[in-house]
Amino acid sequence: MTPLETPPPATWQVGIAAGDIVSFRFPYPDAPMAERARPCLVVDVEHESGEAVLVYGTSRWSGANRGQELHVTGPDLLLASLDRPTRFVGVRRVRVALDSPRFIAGARGTPVVGRLPDTTHAQLDRLKQPQAPSRRRARGLRRPRATQAGPFPMLHRSHA
Repeated sequence: MTPLETPPPATWQVGIAAGDIVSFRFPYPDAPMAERARPCLVVDVEHESGEAVLVYGTSRWSGANRGQELHVTGPDLLLASLDRPTRFVGVRRVRVALDSPRFIAGARGTPVVGRLPDTTHAQLDRLKQPQAPSRRRARGLRRPRATQAGPFPMLHRSHA
């Protein structure tokens, strides 16, 4: 191979498709040192440009990172090669080159760790297009109730 030639893509890069689950160091803009390999769902692949769109996977079921989710639980875990219930969060997505060093190869020599079962493909189709945040989500936190105390307590009128 001459210096001007690019190496051929790895086998996994040629065969990667929407619905695959890959091991990927998802970027944390606020804490790059906290990055670790995690399962991410491939929602779109453009082989011509050599890029894929991945969404964040987590086993935490907290209220954080909510929106446009696909849950893998129960018998689907084994089919997807996941070891615990996982939610893939469509509002956290990244477009990445298939030759990115953020892909982490596992014991089999590939970052592809599994594939979504066919029963979840309708949900996968909904994740392909990012949705605008709801009006409530766009405003930030939910509206406080009148009885909630906060840094700016509500002023009460006295009726004299």
